[in-house]
Amino acid sequence: MPQEKRPCKVTSLICDALCALIEEGKPYETLSLQEIVDQAGVCRNSFYRNYHSKEDIFKEKFQEICEESNRFLGDKTNLTLYGIVYSIALVMERNRRFLLCFYEANAKLYFDTLIHQIEKSNTPKPISSITPDEYYLFASRAWITIGVLTEWLQKGCDIPAEKIASLLQSWAA
Repeated sequence: MPQEKRPCKVTSLICDALCALIEEGKPYETLSLQEIVDQAGVCRNSFYRNYHSKEDIFKEKFQEICEESNRFLGDKTNLTLYGIVYSIALVMERNRRFLLCFYEANAKLYFDTLIHQIEKSNTPKPISSITPDEYYLFASRAWITIGVLTEWLQKGCDIPAEKIASLLQSWAA
């Protein structure tokens, strides 16, 4: 990004504006930068001080969410599936609006980004050293977990995060 220190208020206004436009039904791919800055009530210069493109809004916010998730996970040496899913569910619940807009804007990127984050932070060894059997088991669990969490997110996080984590842990056992 152009600057190391970002004014939180401006970036928050821009992210909220992008979400509001998507929630209004405007397709992400047709949204112009001008529509975003008008909705946010900021000038183009403010946008460009913080981002290079509208894609950077999602990238930056998603990176913040991943960092929040990693703080929840803490010591990764003794993680259980329950702990991983529970911490991801809590972070998803807190960032529900943004994640739903991210999903609506580009579902493929949403899933690919989440799977990559799970792969990066929760794989006990490098992907290249995992056997094909281990990889397919890991990949299927990761995809199913993200699919269930996404459905849960879309349904309004209608059951507690603890319960969704327990359900996914019992399924994978």
